[in-house]
Amino acid sequence: MGKTLRYLIAAAVVLTPLATAAGEKRADDNSSPLLAAADVGVVEAVGAVAPAQAADDEWQKPIPLSFSVHYTVVTDYVWRGINYSEYRGEGRELLNHQLGVSVEVDAADLGCPIGSFGAGVWWQWYSGQDGLNFNPAHDDHLQEVDYSLWWSYELAQINTTVELGWIAYVFPPSHGDAHWTHEGYVKLSYDDSALFGTDGGVLNPYFYYGMDFDDGKNGSWMEFGISHDFALADIPSLASTPILKDLTLTPSFVIGIDHRYLDKFDVLGTGAEDVSTRIANLLYGLDISYDLSGALGMHESLGSISVGGFIYYSQAARTDLLHDEIWGGAKIGYSW
Repeated sequence: MGKTLRYLIAAAVVLTPLATAAGEKRADDNSSPLLAAADVGVVEAVGAVAPAQAADDEWQKPIPLSFSVHYTVVTDYVWRGINYSEYRGEGRELLNHQLGVSVEVDAADLGCPIGSFGAGVWWQWYSGQDGLNFNPAHDDHLQEVDYSLWWSYELAQINTTVELGWIAYVFPPSHGDAHWTHEGYVKLSYDDSALFGTDGGVLNPYFYYGMDFDDGKNGSWMEFGISHDFALADIPSLASTPILKDLTLTPSFVIGIDHRYLDKFDVLGTGAEDVSTRIANLLYGLDISYDLSGALGMHESLGSISVGGFIYYSQAARTDLLHDEIWGGAKIGYSW
């Protein structure tokens, strides 16, 4: 019942997701005093070493490791259509603070083309935690901690990336069996650029299937989502415009499907269990990301920094269990 590192950002991190390596590399230009020399022999000598210099400018990571960290502040913590940070009489929006860290290793860079392996940790801290009354004796505002492990592999023949993973959700305010649960999942991401004949993806569809093996009693949650990045730098009239050229707008749409998942957690406290499979909610989102590293001209060897904001609306389809929710926030991320 928690968020993984890849759902927010991305999700946002949708998101943002989170910050990607978008720093602009500043290669050497032709302003070298050597090129202004009148002696032809000097110019020829410079031309002879130019390819070697260009090769040096092609920076490569010294180790096959990717790292990212992101911080998000959000008005409500809504997860799979359920608002976990709002209570009767709240009166105003109390902020949720979320921090995620992840690392990933590409085995291909180690001479073993068997995909990538990653791990992540995500924290949810809520300033109004004491108002939820989960555990009056728990005076810490830490609401949730998620631990994730995953393996991904690209099936180039069908333009699809397969990801298998495991997530442990820990709830510090709870005790006993409710203190933690875990979920195994498979995610399929399709690169539709070849289908549309474009350089990048158009709808970027994905399908997610997760099964909870503990508190959810083998209940399953499924998602089908699409999104598209609109980089303002791709618009000729804005390509050189300060600030705008480093902005990316990403609308998204996700269908959440409940297969005996919400009922297993008994979110209404009725004790009833529904064995059906049905659409639970429709999630509409808009992310705005600003490539700060690109604006500052940071070399890609220093990593990438992005800041941004987002707004989401969850339309309840299972009105017997869920309500419509709207929330938003701001984020900052760094990746290398």
